[in-house]
Amino acid sequence: MAVSINLRAILDEEQKQGSSYLTGRALESVVDLLIVLGISLVGLDPLVGRVVFAVFLILCAVGSAVSPVRATLAYRSSHVKPVAFNLRLFLACLLGAAYAIAGVTFIAQAGGGLQWLPFAFILAVSIAASNAWILLVEVLR
Repeated sequence: MAVSINLRAILDEEQKQGSSYLTGRALESVVDLLIVLGISLVGLDPLVGRVVFAVFLILCAVGSAVSPVRATLAYRSSHVKPVAFNLRLFLACLLGAAYAIAGVTFIAQAGGGLQWLPFAFILAVSIAASNAWILLVEVLR
């Protein structure tokens, strides 16, 4: 929603800066929320076995790892403060690690397994909410 409201301002800001840092935040939010939805839907299917679900979690970790890589590439051509970038990078890596740990410990049947998912889901929604705030309010400053 934040992108649709401020689409012109976001695109103008990116054209002025010459980077895709803001649209990358929008993409990161959508991907984070879609991964939460996908894990929830696959996890609710009683026909999905333990190994298949664990592999799916690890694939979601790999999918969420695209965000820090993309953010790093976009950061180089942006004027974003290093502290803000480092926080974004840390949270994105933490989210990917939480999905990977959930998948690996679920296969190993030790170390928490699916108990890592509530943490990952709360983190993903928090990342999406903070990105929405930046795209909705901070762009107009």
